[in-house]
Amino acid sequence: MNTQRGQAIVLIAILLAVVVGMAALAIDGSRAYALRRDLQAAADAAALAAGDNFQQTRSYVSAEQAATTIFGSNLRLYSAATCAPTYGAPGPTPLTITCTYPDGTVLKQVVAALGPAGTQFTINASRGLTVQFARILTDGTAPQLSAAASAGVNNLLYTPTLAALSQAGCGGMPGNAITINSGLAVVGDVVSNGAINAPGATGVAGNVHARCQSSVAGITTMCYPSGASTPCTFPDVAGVVQPGYAFPDPKYPSPIVVGGPQGKPGSTVIVAPGVFAADPAFGAGLCYFLAGGVYKWQAGYTNNGAIVSNELKPPDEPRFNDNTVLAQRQFWDVDGANCAGSAQVTSVAGSRGVPIGTWAFVLTSARIAFYNGIPFIRESAPSICYTTTITTTGRNIQVQVSNVPGATYYGIYAAPSGSCSGPFGLAYILSVGGTPQNNSTAGCPAYSGSGCSLGNESAVLDAADIGPPFAPNPLAQQPFFGSYPPDGETAPLGLNLPNENANRAAPPHGDRGNENQCDMATGTLTTCPGPVTPGAVAFIVPSGGCVNDSSVGDNYFFSGYQYNWMALYEPGALSPPANSCSNMLGAATDSAFIGLVYTPAADITVLKASAFRTDEVGGVIAYTLNFTGQMPTIIGDPADYGPVPPAARLTG
Repeated sequence: MNTQRGQAIVLIAILLAVVVGMAALAIDGSRAYALRRDLQAAADAAALAAGDNFQQTRSYVSAEQAATTIFGSNLRLYSAATCAPTYGAPGPTPLTITCTYPDGTVLKQVVAALGPAGTQFTINASRGLTVQFARILTDGTAPQLSAAASAGVNNLLYTPTLAALSQAGCGGMPGNAITINSGLAVVGDVVSNGAINAPGATGVAGNVHARCQSSVAGITTMCYPSGASTPCTFPDVAGVVQPGYAFPDPKYPSPIVVGGPQGKPGSTVIVAPGVFAADPAFGAGLCYFLAGGVYKWQAGYTNNGAIVSNELKPPDEPRFNDNTVLAQRQFWDVDGANCAGSAQVTSVAGSRGVPIGTWAFVLTSARIAFYNGIPFIRESAPSICYTTTITTTGRNIQVQVSNVPGATYYGIYAAPSGSCSGPFGLAYILSVGGTPQNNSTAGCPAYSGSGCSLGNESAVLDAADIGPPFAPNPLAQQPFFGSYPPDGETAPLGLNLPNENANRAAPPHGDRGNENQCDMATGTLTTCPGPVTPGAVAFIVPSGGCVNDSSVGDNYFFSGYQYNWMALYEPGALSPPANSCSNMLGAATDSAFIGLVYTPAADITVLKASAFRTDEVGGVIAYTLNFTGQMPTIIGDPADYGPVPPAARLTG
């Protein structure tokens, strides 16, 4: 028997290295995996936080700060990072910000402004891992672990101005999903699941997503958001044509109908919301004011020549930049309706005479809208300025108004200075009596008598109303006496069109009567966006009905935040029974759907661009879209008048 002799230390050393390696793999490897997972979770959270913050604030600085804060919080880094360069907005090239924490963790943010594709926040994070057992197997350098994430927000692809869900023209299917037969201008994205045929010259300030086309003849992509021709100067970004994207039905829910059954509208000017079993078939030369709420047109909706709107307008709308001259186009005077209303201010004999001197006045139309049982004040922009001079004692001031559709009272604002530049303060509230009718408006305006079926109101102001100590008070809140009137209207979008409403602004400034007004759920004014747009309406046309508007009438109405800016809703395949009718949208002079037109299973033919002539169109989503006839422009603004945009989403 042979005897083996030697030392086992060599084998032990080899085995020890194996044991340490296995321990390093098990312990340090699991620690590396956990750190990598934590880094990825923190990077994802930072990217989403930046996108969500930017969507809410539109501030790059705030968004970048939010990313840094949430990243540090997720990794339990309680000391502030040092960032260079400072937070700021990207330019034509992305902005890169590198933040270093005291423990050596590095956060790199790359922020890119992509125009119609929104804003992209890319997060890269790295951190060293202090190893224990694996230290024996390395040169002592701590390995660096990294993670990356990117988030996109405000991409117009998900809130397009025009979208067609049909696949016609792709994959062997005949036809086209979108047809544009004459010139059109679009601000926002155009998205189609089928082919786009655009023989007319069409400019798109945004991207075109044509699923089976890499180019679309007849369409020119322009600069977003200005609409200028390329080349673009930042912050404008040129739109592109991109194939391959399939746009899913966004599955918007139907607005909820609150009102009960309603009869076919007659001659009463104000129409109440609810369920209409019969097509209203609004008649020629008539005017109808829609009270706020949801209108369900079970048999469809037809306008045969009326002006139908929920816009609240003053009597005698002034020229937008001169309140001493009437505007060329009065909103409620289109289509032969002759419903615009007017006022006159005169001096009359009376007791308790007003102070001697020249007085100036403006009027507003006002009404109370109700939502969820809460009252909301709506008040139009001011009228033209009326002046009258009191030369002797014992004289009062008479205000006579020929009624405007929708007004339930008028605010009379006085300027003791006698200047049409003001300042004006609320002096008197003049209520509307009776029920205004639209069956005999040929004699309007009429300040007395029955020659105008809209009716008229009158008030006499004396020293108790505008005598000392009356004075306009910039600190007074609406609708208290002395408070200032709302802001005036702005310039028309084109020749022979009415003024636009005042823009959005911090209260009490800005629009206080129409689509640019925002209120809290309690009825108090707030800055847009806000929970409630007082007076907003939404149309629902279920299966069995259709919208059939010729080019002899006008529909001009706005939706609001409480209805997710749904202006016209027809159920799709995901909300059976689907409405698959062929809608015809026309206009005589001045129509607008201020909100989203959503008919995912139905076709829409737009007969005239003035059916969408304003800059407030919140988008059109249909099964197929066909634009024909006179098409000078369609301007979309889904950011302000479309459904709530999707939140930030991880894109990488």
